[in-house]
Amino acid sequence: MTDDMRRQIVLREINQGALAGLQSEITEQAADLVLTALDRYDTWAANKGSSADARLGRIAQAHSKDVGEGGLTSGLCVECDLPHPCPTYSWATTDRDPLATWDPADDEPQP
Repeated sequence: MTDDMRRQIVLREINQGALAGLQSEITEQAADLVLTALDRYDTWAANKGSSADARLGRIAQAHSKDVGEGGLTSGLCVECDLPHPCPTYSWATTDRDPLATWDPADDEPQP
């Protein structure tokens, strides 16, 4: 679908919906916002298969060890306050066989 065709569809839907009757300048701006959102979605949808590793990386980063001023640490996860490495960090950073049976003991932090 060409950009112009997408724009016409968006404008038609906006003019028939909640923004009907508003000045065309506003509907043009609304169409631009909708098209930008659609483009972002299209980009995300095209890359979602390759972004699994990136998502796991973001999860692991969110569950990193608490480090304060001067490198001091409490030894806890910044996200869940469990001892680091927390089960979520371990899950996000461990290579697993997708066909293997899940064992809850695999996610327990190793002493």
